[in-house]
Amino acid sequence: MHAQRLTTRINLDAFPGEACLLVYDELQLTGTILGDDIREVFDTRPGTVRIYILAPFVPEQQLREYLQSGAAFTRISSYFNAIGGRLCLLSFSLQEGQNIATAIPFFIDDAGHPQQEDSIAVHDELRNGWLFDLFDRYRGRIDAPPGVHFSKSSGRHSYKFLRVSNILLSSSDCALIAYFVLGTLRCGQPRRIFVDTASLLPVAFALQRIALTHEIWNLYAPVKSFSSYGGLDKLPTSSGRDLILVSASTSGGLVSQLLSKDFAANYIATLFYLGNSDTPSTPRTIICDLTFRQGRMFGYPLIESFPAENCPLCSKGYFLAELEGDQFQLEKRARKEFSVTTSSQTQEARKTLDNLARKNLISAFPFRQRGLSSDFAVDADSMLGHDGTIRNRFMRALRRYMPMPLQFVILIDLSEQTFRDLINIADLNASLNSARIISYEELLACEPLAPNIGGALVVFGTLSNFAKARDINAQLRIKVPKGCVAYVSGITIANSAEHLADLKMFLTYGELGRDTFTYEAACSLMLPSSGNGSTAWELELALLQQIREEGNVAAEIDARLDSLLNENSRTNVLFWPGRQQELTIQNDFVYLEVDVSLGPVSQADVLAIVSNLLVTARMDNRGLNARSKIGQEPIHWHQSVYGHIFLSPATFENYNDAILHAAFLRSATAAELNYANDEISSGRISSVVRAQIQAWASGGGDSLPEFFIALATHRLALTTDHIQTIREAANASSLPNYLLSIIATI
Repeated sequence: MHAQRLTTRINLDAFPGEACLLVYDELQLTGTILGDDIREVFDTRPGTVRIYILAPFVPEQQLREYLQSGAAFTRISSYFNAIGGRLCLLSFSLQEGQNIATAIPFFIDDAGHPQQEDSIAVHDELRNGWLFDLFDRYRGRIDAPPGVHFSKSSGRHSYKFLRVSNILLSSSDCALIAYFVLGTLRCGQPRRIFVDTASLLPVAFALQRIALTHEIWNLYAPVKSFSSYGGLDKLPTSSGRDLILVSASTSGGLVSQLLSKDFAANYIATLFYLGNSDTPSTPRTIICDLTFRQGRMFGYPLIESFPAENCPLCSKGYFLAELEGDQFQLEKRARKEFSVTTSSQTQEARKTLDNLARKNLISAFPFRQRGLSSDFAVDADSMLGHDGTIRNRFMRALRRYMPMPLQFVILIDLSEQTFRDLINIADLNASLNSARIISYEELLACEPLAPNIGGALVVFGTLSNFAKARDINAQLRIKVPKGCVAYVSGITIANSAEHLADLKMFLTYGELGRDTFTYEAACSLMLPSSGNGSTAWELELALLQQIREEGNVAAEIDARLDSLLNENSRTNVLFWPGRQQELTIQNDFVYLEVDVSLGPVSQADVLAIVSNLLVTARMDNRGLNARSKIGQEPIHWHQSVYGHIFLSPATFENYNDAILHAAFLRSATAAELNYANDEISSGRISSVVRAQIQAWASGGGDSLPEFFIALATHRLALTTDHIQTIREAANASSLPNYLLSIIATI
């Protein structure tokens, strides 16, 4: 079996040039094996000036005998004499009471006899170079796939991380690292050995075998993994002689925490270190420094990492891959386009939206509202006060399901006056004679009824906060024990069929089984749940405030800022106006009934329609009435480590109304608008934007401000070349100053 061969090119005064290391993990070597490997080095890399031999599991004296018995010295005589080369054995020597990695050089004299020179410590650059070759050869530095970045165990975010398990593929690799750990650390016989990840266990075992072979230690120590940052609290109290191996670091944070726990600095080794541009602290003992620096002929550039609370990669919509130690395997990400078509609007959604639109019933929250699970609100009082399909269904549900006798009526998002008007129209006044009409807050203070004597009616104007509904259900099981409870809503908003099915199951299940209680909704609508990140409007506000701080603000930006600072829900003024007026939908809008003319379609109506289309398309065009099976995960197109899901560029090519462009740019997620990793898709979006720029001069291009805002806030991402093309087209056109000030921030 031949050696693991590593090379590095260095620039030392003693011998500038290439140094080759042959690593053997066998216990029995022969002179023939050594001679053949040396010949192969000269045949393949004739510029080699020094050859080093490391067989750490073989005692030094025995290795010398192997060299003498073969043709190794004969091989080097014809090559090295002319260039002053050397053949070196790697071993250990005692200096100042510590064993260090040592090279023993040999050359061939004029008589053809091998001669030994004085032993010298292995230069740090040789160690770093060989280990870098090993690390780089087996891709120990992991680059995130397009659209992904990592959350490392230190809590910081980065698009690269170091995984030492990639390079520990043989006993010779482990032996090489163990040899340099033993020859670099200035410590004695350890009492225990701890490693930060289980992949280092073979290195720890090799380390002990080498130490005993060379009589540096005389005992084996127990070895245990403590799982990096996550296992710090489980580490035992330091004994003062606990050896700790840290696999890799870019910040030195783990070593700092180990030192704070009183573990001895001279017993801690970081195997691989790559400098961090943001956190320059460096571990004390580094076995291999992977960082490129001036004068070096190997290494990686500084790695960038960011605090989790202020990560620019998160703000750009990059998917966050959670990592724990080295236990995460990444593959090439698949790409999936999803499209919005007429099949993305179910019949139920169409009927509900036809009943709600044109009446200013739907409003949107540009800014996230605490306690709300949806970014949309429906004016339930106006909806149920209007004579129509929804009110008729609501009153029918009251007639069918009102419990008798009725003790409590709990009103949620509906005024008492509207409820009494509906009861009067439905001729149900007699049913309320003994009932208390209370709010959610008043329910908490009510005394429980005696079992089996009462009923409760829970009326939601809009049921979108499922957590509140579940809490009311839990309260009523105590307040109305073994009573009859009915839940009736004017409109229920859910993000999927499974979401709604879970709610129905929770509200209706009781001591008598599945239908113990009753749930009924006059209508329902599928809309996405309120997210955790910043909304498109919140990002826009931050951008415009930054532009204002820089001075010379155009009047249009000032007006938009004043509008955004009003954080209330709104039915209009959600989008930037076009060149001459606010954005409106055309009369032939395919997703609403065109024969109805109750009034103009509001911007909130359009935003709700587009949000419904997107959330349905993400669920593979399955609406709220889709059949769901308990325990079976439905198809849900969403971002993951393994796939990038993005909105088809055809959406912006086919739906050319400016208000639809605006609604899709605001409703889609940043990840769904990330075309930076797909050259073709990015080019198609770039063409749409440039067409808007060209149309501006002739009175068109009304969606251009929305495209510029999406680009400037990083919600819409294109390739660098396409962004540059857009900027050049914008600067070459007669666009107003406010648009140029926005595009200048990209």
